[in-house]
Amino acid sequence: AKFAEERKKRRDLEAFHGRTDAKAVQAAWPHLKSEDRALRHAARIALEWQAPASWQDQALSEKNPRTAIAALVALARVSSRDEFHRKDGDAKPDAALAGRMLEALGRIDWSKLADADRVDLMRAYALTFTRLGQPDAATREKLIAKFDALYPSQSFKLNRELAAMLVYLEAPTAAAKLVAALRSAPTQEEQIDLARTLRVLKTGWTQPLREEYFRWFHKAANFKGGASLRGFLRDIRGDAEERLPEADQIALKEILEMRPAIVSPLAALTARDLVKEYTVDNLAPAVEKGLKEKRDFERGRQLFGQAGCAACHRFDQEGASVGPDLTAVSGRFSVRDLLESILVPSKEISDQYGAIIIKKKDGDVVVGRVGNLNGDNLMVIENMFAPNDFTNVKREQIESIAPSQVSMMPEGLLNYFTESEISDLMAYLLSRGDRQDKMFGGR
Repeated sequence: AKFAEERKKRRDLEAFHGRTDAKAVQAAWPHLKSEDRALRHAARIALEWQAPASWQDQALSEKNPRTAIAALVALARVSSRDEFHRKDGDAKPDAALAGRMLEALGRIDWSKLADADRVDLMRAYALTFTRLGQPDAATREKLIAKFDALYPSQSFKLNRELAAMLVYLEAPTAAAKLVAALRSAPTQEEQIDLARTLRVLKTGWTQPLREEYFRWFHKAANFKGGASLRGFLRDIRGDAEERLPEADQIALKEILEMRPAIVSPLAALTARDLVKEYTVDNLAPAVEKGLKEKRDFERGRQLFGQAGCAACHRFDQEGASVGPDLTAVSGRFSVRDLLESILVPSKEISDQYGAIIIKKKDGDVVVGRVGNLNGDNLMVIENMFAPNDFTNVKREQIESIAPSQVSMMPEGLLNYFTESEISDLMAYLLSRGDRQDKMFGGR
């Protein structure tokens, strides 16, 4: 019952969808700035079904930032130069409209926007270019200067939009900035997105940047995901290779033909120097003390990837899903409990993620989690860092099955990090992914 009024407002706005109504613009306009995204969406669609001439000037002169963004998105959507995006009866837009829209978008004060509104603003720019065409050379240079100064931001979602815009505008710094981001991105999702964005960039490349970019695909060969992952990575690389000048194809021949080495996240971690073999008793007091000081969110996020956490666990919608989602650990674990679950993973094993020991009639033993059942065939994951590599065991071959007392999570993952680094990692996990948490000096 709490949101009954909001649902009624949304239904009232949806009543304008698919038809023109003289009351629609006045009814929809106040809701373009709603905190409720569903209401904003319903209001924008209602607006799009009305004749653009009745609200275009209002959209171009709107002073409220959120209202202006939504209204300009609506205007872009009904003002396409190509027939594919125009509804029957829509007129081809005035040639000057793109300039007026970019001018209106440019008046919106970036510094006063929340990150979510900044993402929407970037999408409004992108949609304007998609529907109304590329900016002229002078406008392009101004936009490059504007967006280049904003990248990188502290928001992954916003960085996705900024990176795509810099590549679209062929910013001279895009190659260097995005390859640097690719180098340091902690999760495979972020890295794949950067590689996908970079694949169509034409300018700003140097030989070292090209080499680093194409070597990344060897690293990506170790990524884990669904059945389509390999195909998507192959397509990204194919697009990038198609755009390589002939001279670069020759210079990069060895890298392009090289077979990638398969390296597990655990092997990459243990290549670091051993810092200390921690116990709960000697580490917990140091981390509890460290959390009383201002921590580094970005370093914690980086360490989530470097420690191998992202290879098995999701956190704040990033990472793999073969282990428990760690986003809500702050509501269930104290600092000491969280450290204990990492340092001594076999002390308490979740029924949901525990391994089993399968003894076969021929004497072989298979230890792992059942990832899938296919008729009489058990598909067992023996290595959590390789969740798609199954060991198949037929039921008729099984002599006995028993729960394993050893966790599939390896011990010693924190032994390669300093107490300060571990404190940043713990702060990151306990923040639920909130960069503005007081542990990082926010709020």
